[in-house]
Amino acid sequence: MTQNPQIPEPREEPTPELRVPPKHRSNGLLIGGSFVAALFLIFIITSNSTMDGAINPLWIGFIVGILVAGLGVFRIIRGPSAFGLGDVEHKHPEP
Repeated sequence: MTQNPQIPEPREEPTPELRVPPKHRSNGLLIGGSFVAALFLIFIITSNSTMDGAINPLWIGFIVGILVAGLGVFRIIRGPSAFGLGDVEHKHPEP
């Protein structure tokens, strides 16, 4: 079968090479986790409620906030390859 001269030949679409951005923005984790931890700590201090010697369940929110803020610090220090994932996360085409 011959190619119609009025129809251009098919061509392959160029595929952009994916890359990991050099900066991983972890400020949101740090600021958000700190805010959540501070908020729950304020609730714990102001509620002043005890549950017959049991630990106040609001401490769970405080601990989660501290863990998220710690993850943000860890990602700021170690960068985008902090968990050994390197080039498999947050790939973006080259501009």
